[in-house]
Amino acid sequence: MTPPVIGVAFSKPEYIAALENAGAQVRQLSPTADPLPASLEGLDGLLLTGGPDVRPSLYGAARTHPTVTIDDTRDGYELPLTSAARDLGLPLLAICRGVQVLNVAGGGSLIQDIPSERPGSLNHARPSPRTAIAHDVSVAPGSHLAALFASRLTADSRLEVNSRHHQAIDTVAPDFVVSATAADGTVEAIETADSAPGVFCVGVQWHPEDFWSTGEQASLFEAFVAAAARRRLQRSKTATHST
Repeated sequence: MTPPVIGVAFSKPEYIAALENAGAQVRQLSPTADPLPASLEGLDGLLLTGGPDVRPSLYGAARTHPTVTIDDTRDGYELPLTSAARDLGLPLLAICRGVQVLNVAGGGSLIQDIPSERPGSLNHARPSPRTAIAHDVSVAPGSHLAALFASRLTADSRLEVNSRHHQAIDTVAPDFVVSATAADGTVEAIETADSAPGVFCVGVQWHPEDFWSTGEQASLFEAFVAAAARRRLQRSKTATHST
């Protein structure tokens, strides 16, 4: 069977390597070459990548914190792209900025700057080396994320992660549940309430793609690509039956 096709906008080599290692074909998307809705045609899944901050007014904030960096081109493309992908039921994996986009697109809000808005929080910005463990997260028992990382969780359901962000989810969007938190209460992962092997929509605040060469977090990409493969097979069967 042809490998599933995963769409990725604003990608970097680490994301592509992690997806290809998991058995996916990668289609790199851009606002100019792949406008909506055509950009989703032929995709079996969508990956949302890390990057700058979402414009605060897009989640109802009246002010913008001085630390916020904005890319309106990305916001204008990724938010409707995310909503359209969810409407189609595409498997979706969101990483760092990606989980924030996923939350905002779903109607949630963000903490604009953790250090100033949540004094005493952990250091969530440890940029170098990119695989350095910054802290651990507590993974919710029974969550889809817990099943994906079952072999790596400690006895008390903790997972070590890298981290390089200054924002995080504040109000969780409707239809999502929190599946991982840091010791300071920061939301580290969300998933749709009905996330299951056939309904993959997971977002994490850390950077699993940085471990593409060593495989510590490969199970996340493998599960995502497997869900996309099932989507592709279902789409193929539907097309066959309609001819």
